[in-house]
Amino acid sequence: MSTTPAEATAVRFSHLFDALDSDHDSSVTWADYERLVERYIEGYGLDRQERKAQAVHASYQMLWLELLRHSGADAARLDRERFVRAMHAAAEDRSRFNMTEGVAEAVFDLLDTDGDDRVSAAEFLHYAKVLGAEAADAADRFAVLDPNGDGFINREEFVLSSREYLFGDDTRSPGGFVFGVV
Repeated sequence: MSTTPAEATAVRFSHLFDALDSDHDSSVTWADYERLVERYIEGYGLDRQERKAQAVHASYQMLWLELLRHSGADAARLDRERFVRAMHAAAEDRSRFNMTEGVAEAVFDLLDTDGDDRVSAAEFLHYAKVLGAEAADAADRFAVLDPNGDGFINREEFVLSSREYLFGDDTRSPGGFVFGVV
């Protein structure tokens, strides 16, 4: 059975909800995002005052605020249905800086540990380890995210992978790594 793009997007955002709901309370809160950011900071051995750590924190915080704005929720807690709707609206919102692409940009900078404006296979595998993903799965995802086969993922390829994850036909798109989906 195939799914329509809207159905595929809902499935994808539902998987994202599951990845974010780290305390398994059937809702996503800012605390869930903070735990993801903390995982990045610890996994990369960053000081919280470093630019990369601050950028990742700020981009996720801005995304969270946009989700709240789009959710219509009175409380700072989103159940699966509200999260999926809000994520869809935030990802498509062009009225201001797109938060989902902002997260992809900040995560790219985090992965690019040597600052050469590209992510090597080793840098990507480290990120996968931080997320708790299997090395073989990460290597497969890297190969897909490196469409020109040059052994690196550039910024454009990485950000595009996040858009493809959000709105493409493949609900298991490797760009889900951008948002912490293993």
